[in-house]
Amino acid sequence: MNHVADNKRQRAPSKRSLETRARIFDSAELMFGARGYEGTSIRDIAEAAGVQKALVSFHGGAKEAFFSEIVARRAEEVADLRLAALDRLEAAGPATLPEIVEAFVRPLLDKARRDGAQWQAYARLIAQVSADPRWHEITQTHFDPTARRFIAAIQRRYPDANPQSVASGFVFTVSAMLSLATSEWRVAALDPDSPALDQDALMRDLIRFCEAGMRGMLER
Repeated sequence: MNHVADNKRQRAPSKRSLETRARIFDSAELMFGARGYEGTSIRDIAEAAGVQKALVSFHGGAKEAFFSEIVARRAEEVADLRLAALDRLEAAGPATLPEIVEAFVRPLLDKARRDGAQWQAYARLIAQVSADPRWHEITQTHFDPTARRFIAAIQRRYPDANPQSVASGFVFTVSAMLSLATSEWRVAALDPDSPALDQDALMRDLIRFCEAGMRGMLER
């Protein structure tokens, strides 16, 4: 009887299996980020990962479910960083609007800037998901709880503001953040005579831009 139970017990994935899975997921993230959902096939992912198509399906499942999992796998890490930053602000006293904006935008931008192509691809994925109502369930599950915490913090700062204006200002801020995360090269292209981009200055400019626009909406 114990022998039967042992046979039925699920084996832990091998190191090789885990490495293959990670390579498939990283390849899928890069492909989906570059080509979008419609422009990426399971075959494309398999070729990029250097594995058989069946292995992609084994580890990722059907394409739509796989895409959802690719988006979800980094969402918790970003959410934890954002909420920890917001918690620190609120523990220190009433947070200012620039501080709230920075607590939200900095974690993703720091990841995209410091941790290379995978996080840049992930930022492009978020931009795709944010712009397409088809992925409403993904945003509702993985991004909306954090968004609501930040919207509530802004509303406390501006208690008389129209709630729709708060929500709109937050969405505009997300769009500006994703624009910088995915299109920093456009700044360089439009200012070709400038020296290398100062990424810290870009971050500060983004925060000022979002804060000023949102404040203009909330104080009117």
